[in-house]
Amino acid sequence: MGIGLALGQSKPDPSKGNEVFDEQCSGCHYADREERKVGPGLKWLFVKGKLDSNGKAVADASVLEILSKGSKGMPGFEKALSEQDKVDLLAYLKTL
Repeated sequence: MGIGLALGQSKPDPSKGNEVFDEQCSGCHYADREERKVGPGLKWLFVKGKLDSNGKAVADASVLEILSKGSKGMPGFEKALSEQDKVDLLAYLKTL
């Protein structure tokens, strides 16, 4: 069972997650490199052992927590993004 199904959402869609990234995240994060923009570059995010922002292990739950609550200058998107948007964005981040 994927994370989207566990949350009662539709199947995660990385292409829709790419759209969410372009609209909401690309102003501060690169998707195609590790270099910092305003925030850290997200290429290879799910290959890294720990998140740069809080040192937690890279996992669905820890990435979703940052998306929702924010971290170190990054605003939280708990109300700005639907649960489906978050699931799709997570699926997209796993493709980087």
